[in-house]
Amino acid sequence: MAIVQISRITQRKGLFNDLPDPLAGAELGWATDTRQLFIGNGTLADGAPVVGNTEILTEFSDVLAAATAYTYQGESGGYTVQTGTGNTPVSQSLQSRLDSIAIITDFGATGDGVTDVTTNINNALYQLYCRNGSIPQTRRGLYFPAGTYIISNTLNIPPYCNLYGDGPESTIIYFYVQTWANSVGVGTVAYASGVLVKDGGNYYRSVASVPVGIAITNTAYWTATTLPAYIFRTADSLQQTGDNIGTNGALQPGKFEISSMKFITNMIHDGCYIEAAQDCSFESVNIAGPETTSTLNTAANDTACVRWNTTPVYVCSNIEWNHASFSGMVYGTNTDEQIEGVTFSNCAFDTLYQGVYLGNTTVSAGYVGPTGFRIVQNNFDNIYAQGIVIINVGLNCSAYNVFYDVGNHFNGANSPATSIIDIDAINNVSVGDMFERTTQFSSTYPRINLGTTYSPVNNTIALGMNVSNITFYQNNSAGATPYNYANQLALGTYQRVAGIQDNLTVSGSVQTLFTFDADFIAAVKIDYTIKTDSNNAVRTGTYTIVRSTSDSTGALASSDSGIQNSDTGVIFSVSENGSTSEISWKYTTTNSGTINYSITKLA
Repeated sequence: MAIVQISRITQRKGLFNDLPDPLAGAELGWATDTRQLFIGNGTLADGAPVVGNTEILTEFSDVLAAATAYTYQGESGGYTVQTGTGNTPVSQSLQSRLDSIAIITDFGATGDGVTDVTTNINNALYQLYCRNGSIPQTRRGLYFPAGTYIISNTLNIPPYCNLYGDGPESTIIYFYVQTWANSVGVGTVAYASGVLVKDGGNYYRSVASVPVGIAITNTAYWTATTLPAYIFRTADSLQQTGDNIGTNGALQPGKFEISSMKFITNMIHDGCYIEAAQDCSFESVNIAGPETTSTLNTAANDTACVRWNTTPVYVCSNIEWNHASFSGMVYGTNTDEQIEGVTFSNCAFDTLYQGVYLGNTTVSAGYVGPTGFRIVQNNFDNIYAQGIVIINVGLNCSAYNVFYDVGNHFNGANSPATSIIDIDAINNVSVGDMFERTTQFSSTYPRINLGTTYSPVNNTIALGMNVSNITFYQNNSAGATPYNYANQLALGTYQRVAGIQDNLTVSGSVQTLFTFDADFIAAVKIDYTIKTDSNNAVRTGTYTIVRSTSDSTGALASSDSGIQNSDTGVIFSVSENGSTSEISWKYTTTNSGTINYSITKLA
C-alpha cells in the first residue's frame, strides 16, 4: 500500500505490563520500569505480517533473547552446512548457542596475574555443577582462557565438571600468598576482601577491603587463619569435603575431567588432594611447587603434588593422569591409602625428592594400601632418591619408564646413592624400565632393588635393565666397555640374564668372559653354546660355579656338563680374587668362533 503520512506521532508510556498490545499502527510505547521501547505493527489490512508490537532496540534490550534464529553455516569450507533437511535448517537462539560453553570470565574471574579470583572460580564451580548437579543437561564445560588466575584458597572440584584451558603453560592457576606489606606495624598497600597474606610465620585473611594504614591485628579487616593444605581437592556435589562427603544427599566426588592447565604454588604445601573420588581424568595437567634441588635433599617438608584419601564408604578408583608433569615438591605422589586402578602415563617427574611412593613401612591390621597402580611410559629426572618405591603393597606395575638422574642425590648418574626402583613386597612387576645408570654401580646401588626387608618372600617380577653384581667383558680386547649389558629377567629370587654373544679368540692366553661378586652371588649356572669357525664344531651345555667359603675348608667349585659333536678346542676355567671377592669365568681356545650364553642365579 502507499506510504501514509502521519501528522502527529502518538506515544504512550507506563509500566511494561500496562502498555497496550497492540499499540496503534506506528504508535510508540515506552515501558518506564524495564526501559524498553515498542512500536505498533498496525493491522493486517495495513500490510503488517502480524498484529502486535515490535521492540525497538535500546541499550536495555535483551539482544540475545531477540536473536532467536541462529543457524550454524560453516561457510569457511566454501559451502553452507546443511544442519537440517531441505529448506528447514536447525535454528536456536543466540543465547542458547552461547550458553553451550561457559567461560570463567563470565563469573568475573580475570587471568591478569594480579586479582585474587578464588571466590569467582569456586562460585562458578558451584553454579555450574552443584545447584542442580544431578541433571546432566545443566552441566557445561568451563573454559579458562590463557592467563594467570591468582587464588589464595583451595578450589573444591565437584563431580561431573569439565575444566579446560589453553595448555599447561598458557592457562595457569597460581596459588599465591603475599607477604604483608607494612611499615611500623600498619599496612602500606590496600588489599581486596578475601586475600591471604603471610606475616612472619602467621597467616591472615582479609574479611573486607583493607585500605592503607590498617594494622594486621585489626579484626574488622583481618582474621588469623592457617595456610590451606592444597591448591585444589575433590569435593562432592555440594562442594563438601572430609567427613561431610556424601551427606545432605550429595553425590560422591569424581566423574570429572581437567585438561590443559597448570597448577602452581609459592607455598610449601600439597598440590591436589584426591579424596573419595572415582572415574577422574587429568590430561596435560601440570602441578608445580616452589622447591628446588637445593632444598629437596630431605623429605622433611613432606609435600606431594598428588595426595590421596579413601573413606570407609568411598574408595578412590579408576583415576588417570596422562601427559602431566610433577615438580618442585617432595613427592610426585605418595600414598598408603587403599586406592584402586590408578594410572600415571606419559608424565614427567622432575625435581623431586622421590617420584612415586606407594605403601608404608608400618603395616596395620587389615592393611591393603594402593593396588592396581600403573606407572607406565613416564620420564624421571632430577630425583634426589628413588624414582619409585613400593613397600608392603601388591598388584602394582612399573613399565617402560625412563630414569635419568635418579637416586644420585642430584650429583649425576656416575654418583649413585640409592636404588632407582625399590620394590619390597610380593605380587608387583617392573617390565621394560630403562636406566641411565650402568652396571658399574650395581653392586652397591642396583637399578631395581627387589628387597626382602618387609616381604619375607620376594616374588616380584623385574624384566629389563637390572643385571647386578655381574660384569661382562664382551670383546674387551677391542676396547668395549664392560658395563653396557643390563637386561635381566627376575622372577622373585630367580634371576636370568639375557643371552649374550661373544667372540672366542685364539690368543694363547686365558681370556675372561665375565666376573661376578661372590659377596652378593653365591652360585651361578651358565647355559652356553659354542660354534667354531674352522671345523664347524658345536658344543652346548651348562657350566656351574659355586663360590668358596669364608674359611679354608671350602674351595671354589665348578663343573661342566657340556656335550659336543666335535672337539671345539675350548677349555673353561674359573678363578677367585680373594681381595675383591670377584669370581671370573674364563676360557682358552685353539679355534676361533662364537659363544652364546646366559647366566642364571638365585638371589
